[in-house]
Amino acid sequence: MQSHKQFVTRRQIIKLPCSMLIVASVGCMAPWLQKPDPNSPEARKSKRDAIKEVLESDDRPRLISEIATSPSISLGRIESLGLVTQLPGTGGVVSASDQREKMLNIMRRHDVDQPNKLLDDANTAMVVVFVNVPPGARKGTIHNAGIRKSTHAEAISLRSGWLMRTDLAEVRMLDGRTREGFDFAAAEGPIVTEAQVTGKTDPESQFTGTIVGGARLFKDRPLGLAFIEEFADAVTQAAVLPAINERFTVFDGQKKDGIATPKKDNYIDLAVPKRYEKDPYHFVNVVLSLSFAETSSRRAERIELCKKQLLEPTTVRSAAWQLEAIGKDAIPIFSEVLTHPDPEVRFYAAHALAYLNDPQATAVLKQLAPEQSAFRAMCLTALATLDHYQAEDALLELLHSTDAETRFGAMLAIRTRDPNNPMVSGVPIGKTGYILQIPSNAPPLVAVSLEQRPEVVIFGKPPILKLPTVMHATPRIMLKKEANGMVTVSHFAPNEEDRLTQCAADLPSVLTAISDVGGSYGDWVSFTRECSAQGVLTEPLAINPVPTAGRAYDRVNKRSIEAQLEPGEAMPATTYQAEKKTDDAKTTVAWYNPFTWWN
Repeated sequence: MQSHKQFVTRRQIIKLPCSMLIVASVGCMAPWLQKPDPNSPEARKSKRDAIKEVLESDDRPRLISEIATSPSISLGRIESLGLVTQLPGTGGVVSASDQREKMLNIMRRHDVDQPNKLLDDANTAMVVVFVNVPPGARKGTIHNAGIRKSTHAEAISLRSGWLMRTDLAEVRMLDGRTREGFDFAAAEGPIVTEAQVTGKTDPESQFTGTIVGGARLFKDRPLGLAFIEEFADAVTQAAVLPAINERFTVFDGQKKDGIATPKKDNYIDLAVPKRYEKDPYHFVNVVLSLSFAETSSRRAERIELCKKQLLEPTTVRSAAWQLEAIGKDAIPIFSEVLTHPDPEVRFYAAHALAYLNDPQATAVLKQLAPEQSAFRAMCLTALATLDHYQAEDALLELLHSTDAETRFGAMLAIRTRDPNNPMVSGVPIGKTGYILQIPSNAPPLVAVSLEQRPEVVIFGKPPILKLPTVMHATPRIMLKKEANGMVTVSHFAPNEEDRLTQCAADLPSVLTAISDVGGSYGDWVSFTRECSAQGVLTEPLAINPVPTAGRAYDRVNKRSIEAQLEPGEAMPATTYQAEKKTDDAKTTVAWYNPFTWWN
């Protein structure tokens, strides 16, 4: 059977008599042999007639995925040059270059006094600031900002630095040249270096880092569908748009409306419903799995096929997307397989039920989250979307899991459900960060966050630090254990007044004292890590234990394959790991979601 692409192309071929194929040996090519203009009224009409013929045939495409893709389901890069200040003499001169001139122009636009002198100051450094924006991200949302020293700057460390407000724009290559679009976001704040997170001492780790939750978007990042060339026409849109807008709607504060808006013959914008905001990849695949202009008999046949495919691990994902696209009529079908012996089948059924807002999903998702790391991120995201009390109760129970990722992820999911929930709000400590204490009957745990916002989360009682007589939190901040058990925290710096304070020897009190004498969140991170390494902190420490998508699942042994990561390292957020195509059903497959969860 020929593909739809071949079908349409065949009908666009102009059939010419053999006698017309004779070409003169001299002179210009005859007009009737020139390639027709695809945008001419005649060509457009011919293409439209061909599309209509295909859509009315028995061999017509049934699902949107057969005629469209989503080019925007990837991380979008925005970046700019920025200036880091407040460095303790570890900045330096910026060499003559296009980047230097660009930075100077930025500084002049902001009326910076003596920009050349400031740029070459030992306490400043020129850096490249970037943000990887997930698809469907909304205006006003908070994201991490990545920082790396410019190759033209002589700075040796960004520790203790503060990034001045930097506007970031989309960067694209056009005609071989780098072009910047309009400002997309702004970034500002204290830098946490890679060295502070990992303890590495190599130069690269000293001048790369992040600003946790330091970027805010100015506008939405659109999500959409693009039709393949052979179906790029208003006729196709007229067939597809009703299917999308009948299944998915959004509420703008006054009325409900369909999510799909045509922009061009080959492209439509998609507004992401609130329930799907945390997993745009899943949402797009459900939309692509919608059928259109389907008869009731064809629909019934397809549902019966999906029921069978739902029981087989190699086909369950596609079947679950199609059934979820159908809507609430598919709930009884998913309910029947929630007790299936295969964890992958149970997961997909429960995952789809959660997005259909059915509480039957709760028990399976709660069970799989701590057991299977490959499913964990999506289980917790799904529990965060459910509007039923059972889902909240499940997340509260998962706060007591023995698995660090599950506990930390459950906390994030509870905060997503209700940002004002006092259990997960935390206490702001000056401008340094938050300290969140969560009572727990599970073993104690300290978690240091590098996502969303700077915070240290303590599960269980506040840890008592077994401090030596003297310990340095940073080169300028010293801790001294007093005879009465208290701790004196001192900050010493050239040309500055000494700052001293006393506190109890527990972790929250010492972190607060470090903030009081001028310490940054990066100092919190490095101090907590060093306390763990030296045995000063005896409770387990997890640095950024965010549940991560992109892990592999071993179908033979029915278990997740743990990624081998350095402390504080995140799974690659830009690599899409598609399921391997193989004839062997018992294979190791990579998980479908390419994004680090909620990053």
